[in-house]
Amino acid sequence: MASLSNILTLPLAAGDDPLSHVVDHPLIGNWFSSHMFMLFLTAAIMLLVFPKLTRRYRSGELVPTGTRNFFEALLIYVREDIARPVLAENTNKFIPYLWTLFFFILINNLLGLLPLAQLTGQVFGGHGIGGTATGNIYVTGALAAVSFVVTQVSGIRANGLVNYLKHFTGGAPIYMAPILIPVEIIGMFVKPFALAIRLFANMVAGHVLLAVLIGFVSAAFVSASGEIRWGMGMGVGVVSVIGATAIMCLEVFVAFLQAYLFTFLTSLFIGQLTVHEHEDHDDHAHSHHGKDDMSLGAGDMIDHSLPDNVRQAGSHMAG
Repeated sequence: MASLSNILTLPLAAGDDPLSHVVDHPLIGNWFSSHMFMLFLTAAIMLLVFPKLTRRYRSGELVPTGTRNFFEALLIYVREDIARPVLAENTNKFIPYLWTLFFFILINNLLGLLPLAQLTGQVFGGHGIGGTATGNIYVTGALAAVSFVVTQVSGIRANGLVNYLKHFTGGAPIYMAPILIPVEIIGMFVKPFALAIRLFANMVAGHVLLAVLIGFVSAAFVSASGEIRWGMGMGVGVVSVIGATAIMCLEVFVAFLQAYLFTFLTSLFIGQLTVHEHEDHDDHAHSHHGKDDMSLGAGDMIDHSLPDNVRQAGSHMAG
């Protein structure tokens, strides 16, 4: 019975602080921590997986199979549904950074769901190797800072320094500048701050909730005097495990969602400074094409980029 008590109190002892299983812990001195290890592990996974995937494309295997289907679907989704709607013709310029950002955050989020720290806890003084690096405000702050620099530098390069500075007034009269400029500057720094806090808070909240639910099991099984309470332990254990399983499934969804949100908002912030809408030109072009379309017959509107047999069949159907 004593050994069972020790086992139950290993992952989360009764009354233990759930945050102790979420925050970063040093592994080697004070210069190398658990979250740093996870960052290096994520980088290693990306350097191993993605060159191998692209090697097949370069060798002529253009039809994806197996794992490549999964990664290609994500890559195309990020490019076509996240980046292109807000970056337009600048998509190809920024997509390498956005792809890297998306998968770096996603892999870190998913690795944080593995119980690596609990499995390796006895190796490093009770604090194992593992954890969610994106649940560290320094990590999310660094990612947000990089996105901030990319956004501002891209805005300056796309507009020139003078036009970039003009956007702080938004075209309003000069006498509005004392109000608009401070507001724009504050907003400029609030954006990366929101990116960092959103990712950090969501990762920490989910893991703390999981730690609390699992902690109920050991607290129910073992009394303050060390006595094993089987009835209460089994009853609370079943409910806690079901709740933890549901939260874990939600955490998998949140891992993808937070990677999507960070990447989408970064794309949006870049697009706000680099993409310019030419409304008058677009309206004129739309009106011109509209008139041309009205004068075309149904057979003439067949897409000439299609193969000859498809185009001829379409012409006969239109006729």
